[in-house]
Amino acid sequence: MNSRFLCRASLAAALLATSAGVRAETPAHVAYSVNRNDTLYDLARRYFADPASYPVVQKLNRIGNPRRIPVGRILKIPRSMLRREPIEAVVQSYRGAVLVGARSAAVGLRVREGDLIETGERSFVSLRLPDSTTVSLPPGSRVRVERLRRTLLAESVERRFVVQRGQASGIVTPMTDPHSTFEFLTPRAMTSVRGTRFRTSYDPASGASKVEVSEGKVAFRETREKEQFVVAGFGTNDGLAAPVPLLAPPELMSPDRVQAEEQLVFAARPVVGAARYRFQIARDAGFMDVLDEAYAQVPRAEFAGLPRGTYFVRMAGMDGNDLEGLASTYSFERRLNRLRTSFEESRAGRYRQFLFRWQAPDAPEASFRFQLSRSPDGSAPLVDQTGLTGDAFVITDLAAGTYYWRVMSIEASEGQVYTKWSSANELRVGAAK
Repeated sequence: MNSRFLCRASLAAALLATSAGVRAETPAHVAYSVNRNDTLYDLARRYFADPASYPVVQKLNRIGNPRRIPVGRILKIPRSMLRREPIEAVVQSYRGAVLVGARSAAVGLRVREGDLIETGERSFVSLRLPDSTTVSLPPGSRVRVERLRRTLLAESVERRFVVQRGQASGIVTPMTDPHSTFEFLTPRAMTSVRGTRFRTSYDPASGASKVEVSEGKVAFRETREKEQFVVAGFGTNDGLAAPVPLLAPPELMSPDRVQAEEQLVFAARPVVGAARYRFQIARDAGFMDVLDEAYAQVPRAEFAGLPRGTYFVRMAGMDGNDLEGLASTYSFERRLNRLRTSFEESRAGRYRQFLFRWQAPDAPEASFRFQLSRSPDGSAPLVDQTGLTGDAFVITDLAAGTYYWRVMSIEASEGQVYTKWSSANELRVGAAK
């Protein structure tokens, strides 16, 4: 059966059925207030799809002379007669291999009706529409811009994106005109919104479509007789009989931790009901400029290194229906600080010298602290030297035994002090000969 599913989302109560199941009708005409020097011929030339159709408006409004219309007169003009013109989106940000039509993505690149947008592996793109509505695509997505147009005079806009593969998310600016539309289509579903935050996706392998709503309301229609209403915090797919609550947002462990290692590591507390987890990193809290993402069976993910700076991590659990839960977002400081250590032993006359060296290539202005202890955890240090500005420390004639040594880098930046210990190095000193 070639059934077609319909999802409709709206912040306007008039677009959602009441308990009686009645939808409000939107007007079929546009009201236009006549200005000085307006004629029906001029209005037809400027706004009508077919300028020769002005007699329809003349008859509808009982206008005797199309060249003489009283200023301030309110005309009823059928919306179906008005001309539409194209509008454009622009690439707001992108990462990796992204194609817009046959063109490689670039910030500010214009996106037009008919363009096919494709994101490669570890690639992302965000589009901005004229009303500041944004559309974001993660890796492995293929979306065609089917409609981007504006109806003249009425100022209503039509925007339709066809998700052929992968996922698309939108943050839709509330629309005041009831005839303005924003739609995501898949081969089996349509998501129509008027002002909300939501995600929709389509898997060609299984033929499954789903939608998750974090803000606003959605009506998911399987047939014209059967409709599910989905409020914020719920999701559904074409295999569910009713919407289900989205999973609670994960809680990041050690949220104040500075990411100083080459690999970025994030761990969250397990979410009840989660079958897997999604992690994303972005430059901005709104996740318009996404840098990387990862899926994991456990609430832990690692990412390749990033330059120093402030970033954001977003996490969500995914349930057994593969619906993505509510997300939590945290800012984090990235300060790559590699500490490399080495050791040399030499003789100076009858004394043995132990030379401890280190390198901190990412922190050229750092000072250092050196510790030598009998314990692997550095407790009760035998030597604890602070304020070192060089890259070495010498100790002469250590007694035989096992020691552990480490180095801390200390770096001040923008009113903050960042510290990092190297790993503990074992040193075994034999009896002097």
